[in-house]
Amino acid sequence: MRIQKFLSQCGYCARRKAEMLIAESRVTVNNQPAAIGQIIDETKDIVRVDQAHIRGTPKQTLVLMLNKPRGIECTSPNKYNSGQTVFDFIPRPFVRERFLYCGRLDKESQGMLILTNDGNFAHQLTHPSSDITKIYSVILSKPIASDQIAKMLKGIEDEGELLKVEKISECPPHNGHQVLEICLQQGRKREIRRMIEKCGSYVHRLKRTQIGQLKLKNLRIGDVKLLAQEDIDKLFA
Repeated sequence: MRIQKFLSQCGYCARRKAEMLIAESRVTVNNQPAAIGQIIDETKDIVRVDQAHIRGTPKQTLVLMLNKPRGIECTSPNKYNSGQTVFDFIPRPFVRERFLYCGRLDKESQGMLILTNDGNFAHQLTHPSSDITKIYSVILSKPIASDQIAKMLKGIEDEGELLKVEKISECPPHNGHQVLEICLQQGRKREIRRMIEKCGSYVHRLKRTQIGQLKLKNLRIGDVKLLAQEDIDKLFA
């Protein structure tokens, strides 16, 4: 198994972050500096990050649901980022666990964010082959016409990518602003914001309200819920 995949599946960090740690010479294999793409035997080799021994699959898979506030970043704390991150909301009983977020929300977005200590679970939830629908409530800065909504359903080219919603419906306005409920299966970077901008408007507020059949419901902003198995099953329903 490649070293960066091992770190991801252990729930230590995402693969891209693992590559950064390796490039910074913070990862060793059997007390030797690791290389990006290095193949390891996870049953025999000793992997350390900053001298901490990284072990395989966690004894217990933990899955948390956070109602992420606006202004909070989906990133690991580091010397370049001194602000609050989603990991600052991990409840005290779980602070010793290393969590990954499953499908990031950008800094100005809010709503449902799933975190887990199990890299395999994170991969399963976020991989495109899972075809998991995510639902967002989007408040626009100014309204867009029905022909622009049809364009979003058909697909919009941007930066060499085809951005496309699965379903879109109009909701009652909020303080005079147009409100759309948008369903996505793919998860490209800033996908909804990019589509709305291509349609001549901007996102005023964006909130993820549902993943699969699991809904955010009445979880207060900044609160975290430990998911039971019946809740986890709804993510994949």
